[in-house]
Amino acid sequence: MFPKLWFPVILLAVFAGAAAAYLRPPPRETLNVSLSGDPDPTTPQQVHISMVGEDRIRISWITRDHTPPTAYYGISPGKYDRSANGTISSYEYLTYTSGELHDVIIGPLDPSTVYYYCFALDSTHAYVFKTPPAGFPIKFVVSGDLGQTGWTQSTLEHISKSNYDVLLLPGDLSYADFVQPRWDSFGRLVESLASQRPWMVTQGNHEVERIPAIHPTPFTAYNARWHMPFEESGSTSNLYYSFDVAGVHIIMLGSYTDFGPGSDQYQWLEADLQKVDRSKTPWLVVLVHAPWYSSNYAHQGEKESVDMKESMEDLLYKARVDVVFAGHVHAYERFIRVYNEEADSCGPVYITIGDGGNREGLATKYKEPQPTISAFREASFGHGEFEVVNGSCALWSWHRNDDDESVQSDSVWIKSLASDPASTIQPQISFIPKMRFRNFWMLVAAAAAVLAGATAYNRPPPRENLDLSLPEDANPTTPQQVHVSLVGRDRMRISWITDDETPATVNYGRSPGNYEYSAAGTVSSYEHLNYTSGEIHEVVVGPLDPGTEYYYRFATGSSQEYSFKTPPAKFPIKFAISGDLGQTGWTKSTLEHISKSNYDVFLLPGDLSYADTVQPLWDSFGRLVEPLASRRPWMVTIGNHDSENITAIPTTFIAYNARWRMPYDESGSTSNLYYSFEVSGVHVIMLGSYADFGSGSNQYQWLESDLKKVDRSKTPWLVVLIHAPWYNSNYAHQGEIQSFGMMDSMEGLLYKARVDVVFAGHVHAYERFIRVYNHEADNCGPVHITIGDGGNLHGLNSNYTEPQPTTSAFREASFGHGEFELVNASYAKWSWHRNDDDESIQADSVSIISLASDPTCA
Repeated sequence: MFPKLWFPVILLAVFAGAAAAYLRPPPRETLNVSLSGDPDPTTPQQVHISMVGEDRIRISWITRDHTPPTAYYGISPGKYDRSANGTISSYEYLTYTSGELHDVIIGPLDPSTVYYYCFALDSTHAYVFKTPPAGFPIKFVVSGDLGQTGWTQSTLEHISKSNYDVLLLPGDLSYADFVQPRWDSFGRLVESLASQRPWMVTQGNHEVERIPAIHPTPFTAYNARWHMPFEESGSTSNLYYSFDVAGVHIIMLGSYTDFGPGSDQYQWLEADLQKVDRSKTPWLVVLVHAPWYSSNYAHQGEKESVDMKESMEDLLYKARVDVVFAGHVHAYERFIRVYNEEADSCGPVYITIGDGGNREGLATKYKEPQPTISAFREASFGHGEFEVVNGSCALWSWHRNDDDESVQSDSVWIKSLASDPASTIQPQISFIPKMRFRNFWMLVAAAAAVLAGATAYNRPPPRENLDLSLPEDANPTTPQQVHVSLVGRDRMRISWITDDETPATVNYGRSPGNYEYSAAGTVSSYEHLNYTSGEIHEVVVGPLDPGTEYYYRFATGSSQEYSFKTPPAKFPIKFAISGDLGQTGWTKSTLEHISKSNYDVFLLPGDLSYADTVQPLWDSFGRLVEPLASRRPWMVTIGNHDSENITAIPTTFIAYNARWRMPYDESGSTSNLYYSFEVSGVHVIMLGSYADFGSGSNQYQWLESDLKKVDRSKTPWLVVLIHAPWYNSNYAHQGEIQSFGMMDSMEGLLYKARVDVVFAGHVHAYERFIRVYNHEADNCGPVHITIGDGGNLHGLNSNYTEPQPTTSAFREASFGHGEFELVNASYAKWSWHRNDDDESIQADSVSIISLASDPTCA
């Protein structure tokens, strides 16, 4: 039942309590709100209310033990002259069973009236709520993508001071993401507000929580916990509904349920709009999760935005919808009235407000120049207030979270389309003057300068996002983004890009300026949407001597000389390892530490540039890593951020495959997404977490064949890299098919082959497991290490399951890198180095004995 610990064995969220973890302070901490002390299991918790029709309220709460679904209420404190009974339900999700979910509808209620309520007449704890007004004025608070962080808490505190009547939430509530106790934590976090005013919500992508084959039903927790009045509005699904309040008709649409013409949602929307009587509800407002209009780079091209807009925009336009609120993009943006991508005085005002405080941080990168239809945009956490004054006028204002103060940063008067019978005259929208100043003392004290006008305000993250460009006067034939990788035992692939066409020729030798050898290669390019890459050059040089410094230059007329050092022919050899690099100040710090480690080969378990379809960021990443990647071999594999899947462009990994070609041909693989190589007595296998890995797949068959070829007398060490970790006690990325599905498919192969170590990324933290197999300690299983802490823009995953699993030896949410030094065929030293105030601090280390040298694992 509800008091159970969260033990999704299938998903491998094994609990345990760690050695003392060093947590670098994030922008705001992730919250986990637990019941205080040792409360009575019948104590109501997670109380929230929602509207049901014009004069009723649904009260929802949870208890751990069984209690009656009865609510007592009245208009005076302690005098409960009315009562109502409701229903009890619960749900199961994997090994989690919820508490008793109580739903009671009370009423009829008077408008604008304070009611007091409790759940037992002998209870000492009473709750209170206020009903919305019957007519204008009415104030809505709007905030999406709330989550559970310090910024969420700040947003909620600001909302509590706004004297609002109804809260509207356009999706992404708890960010539980499969971890069901996080739903309980969210309910406790918002109870103080949600128990006093109606909260009307719709779903976002983080509510789906569907796991193919294991838990195929989506929205299980959302539907059970947040019952909205869909039946009353003629809908057949809790994922879309409508309601009337004080002269406003509000439609909550479902971005993640079928919305195409002919779908149940489409037909319901069509019918619902036809029922709207603008003489009774002159204001018509719609909420979705995925925005139809956005100039932010985040979430561009998703079908929930593009296809839903194509399907339903005409319906909203013809109905003269006044405002469309959306979330999903973690920033704020307001558009003017728009339809079909153009300014239109009869179209809705589109507002994105996915900035409630979620753990993933802000989406700070906007397209430039700003579209003419985008009136204001800013990447800051905050909330909005929509005060409908009468049937014609409403005031919209957006309030930034600034130094824990709610700062009104954007506001506009909006005239309802219903008040203009022809709906052909541009609504009279007047902008309220804003304070225009720069408070440098505030900037010094809290890193939050209030900028003037409509310019973007970027709250400084822990470290800045980097974007490395060439100088404006750079020669278009200048080589850039130079990196080298291993090809077989004695060859090296050199890759570089030029803006203009140049020969794919490399001159190289053992002495500076003395190039005794030359090699030619290939030139290619690729297109992605409206982006065309530069000329991508690839030249394989060799044979090369081991442990030797080579100097090289390109036949482009450039005088710049580069150098690289080949790995040794035998032990000792040192690998540097770091995943999920990205391009931030933390990335830069990580690279600086790696550069001082005197490594031979760099291994990267996926998520390189975090370009996420923004192709110039691949160029920036190439320039960022060039000082290291041009001097030592970089061997990489794919992560989810390298996929860049867009519905309109079904081909994945276009940029990754074009820019980072690995030696897959030489290892018998048919795909650049998985391959192997040998170096200095180590056989390294790079697997693709985002390529088909099931039994019978090409990757599975290749891996099975590759493992059979391994000769442990020649390569006594066997190492595997993946992106999505198979063992993980961090709450992040639990339950993903790329973790548990791939583990289920391939763990047996790795165990039988006696793989020594498996490195992974994806989770933005560090964790080392002891030797493990099939969820248990096993002396013949691999050591599993997650090292997705290179410096990515999404920040750290600082929330671990408790207690720490006995198989988890060390875990810490900090940026850093690892060093894997193989001394000989039997002995290696692993160490993890934290980025601590720009110093590389060795925080974890362990000696590892190869399984090939252990007779008990023969």
